[in-house]
Amino acid sequence: MHPVIRIGTAGFAYKDWEGAVYPRPAPKGFDPLVYLAQFFDCIEMNVTFYRVPTAQMVERWVQKTADRPDFRFNFKLYRGLTHDTEDETLQPFLEGLQPCREAKRLGAVLLQFPFWFRNEEQSRRRLINLAGGLAGWPCAVELRHDSWLTDPALAFLEGLGLNFCNIDICQTRTSVPPGSWATGPLGYVRLHGRNEEAWFDKQAHRDEKYNYLYGEKELDEWVERIRALAKKVGSLYVITNNHFGGKAVANAFQLARKLLGTAPEPPPHLQERFPELQPRE
Repeated sequence: MHPVIRIGTAGFAYKDWEGAVYPRPAPKGFDPLVYLAQFFDCIEMNVTFYRVPTAQMVERWVQKTADRPDFRFNFKLYRGLTHDTEDETLQPFLEGLQPCREAKRLGAVLLQFPFWFRNEEQSRRRLINLAGGLAGWPCAVELRHDSWLTDPALAFLEGLGLNFCNIDICQTRTSVPPGSWATGPLGYVRLHGRNEEAWFDKQAHRDEKYNYLYGEKELDEWVERIRALAKKVGSLYVITNNHFGGKAVANAFQLARKLLGTAPEPPPHLQERFPELQPRE
C-alpha cells in the first residue's frame, strides 16, 4: 500500500502574496485559505506558533474547507512551549485544536525547536514532558542540530512517539543535513530555502531569510529523498516554507507534479510570475 503524500505551504496570510499568489484586486468574499485549498491538500498553520489558538478560530478554518474532507491541517506548537522557558502548559493549545481533531482533519502537531536545542539532558527532559502531554496526538519534531542524528537519539525520539521532521535549511558545520529519516509512521519534510546570505545575517528581515526559489535540480534531489521516506512511513507531509513572494506556492506546485503525477493547473497569474509553472511544449 502506497503512503498518502500531501503537499502544502507553511502559512497562507502573507501580504506579499497579494497579486503574486492571490488575485489582485481580490474578488468580493475572497478567502485565501479557501483559495489555496483548491490546489493543495494540506497546510501548516504557523499562526499557532505565535499565539495559542482558540477552538472558535480552528472551527472556522475547518468549516471553510468542509468541501475538502481530505484536506489536512498541521499546527506548529506554540513557541512558549518550544523556545521559551517551560512555564506554559499544553492544555489550552490542545483544547484549541479539538474541533480539527474531532472532524478528523488533523494532520500533525509540529514541534519546531531552535538550532541551539542540542541533544543534552535538559533538552531530552523537555521532549519527554511534551511527548507525555501530547500522547495520542500525531506529532512531528523539527530538530536543527545534528547531535540528534545518532542512533540512540533517533531511538529516543521513536520511543516518545515523535516523528522526525526532515529539513532543507542553510547549512553550518552542525546543521541537520537533508535526509529521509523516519522515527515513526508519519513522515514530515520542511523546505526553508537556501538564502545563506540573509539566513546568517542577524540584521536581515524574516521575509528576506525565506526569499528563495528552489531550482529543478534541487527539487529533484528532494523528490528522491521523499520517495525513499515514503517507503518507511504510512503518511507523509511535504511543506514549503520559502514563502517570500509566493515562492513556496510555486515550488509546491512543482513538487506536486513530480511526486503525485497529476496536480491542479496553477492559475494564469502565478504561471506568469513563475514561468517554471507554464506547460512545457
